[in-house]
Amino acid sequence: MGTTLEAYYRSRASEYDRFYQNPERQDDLARLRAWLIDYVRGRTVLEVAAGTGYWTEVAAPVCKAIAATDSATETLAVAAKRRLGPHVELLAADAYDLPQFASAFDVGMAHLWWSHVEKQRQQEFLSGFMGRLKRDALVLMIDQIYVEGICPQVSRYDERDNRYELRKLQNGAIYEIVKNYPSDEELLNSFAQFSEDIQILRLNHFWALSARNRAR
Repeated sequence: MGTTLEAYYRSRASEYDRFYQNPERQDDLARLRAWLIDYVRGRTVLEVAAGTGYWTEVAAPVCKAIAATDSATETLAVAAKRRLGPHVELLAADAYDLPQFASAFDVGMAHLWWSHVEKQRQQEFLSGFMGRLKRDALVLMIDQIYVEGICPQVSRYDERDNRYELRKLQNGAIYEIVKNYPSDEELLNSFAQFSEDIQILRLNHFWALSARNRAR
């Protein structure tokens, strides 16, 4: 059984986009695409955990530029096959050790990522992430809400109260990964040190968060 998140996503790269094809998620995804487009229009964007580029492709037609990062070159290879345009740069980078860019960004986004950040590393991640953004930059995140019968059940909790679940790939490989489902209160507490004007939208299958960076 695999145990690392990066190994799981490297192995899952070719089948990851099936997640977005679930019929029950389509109404939420349509609302979230419109939500994201409104926020990134005309702005420079740093994307963390870009994966196969689903949200990169949503933002690309309207934003000024995107630096889309992910630690897995396998998922970035899938993203590279999308029609993202010359103003999108795909970069292999660790979410906890982001590069120093030539200039700070107007927007930072990380979708379907926060649920995989261990609780004890949340502030570490936000410190590095927010530090790459301009003061008052927008921070945008989209992630899942637990839905019985669609989301995998919990396999265990660790000593830090991180929730784990088992994922099985088409090749039969099984991975245990961190997958937390935070409440609004937990999100507000996590982002309060680095952000202001925190707004949370909850739909049927996803939540979306917007905030203003005050880390600089």
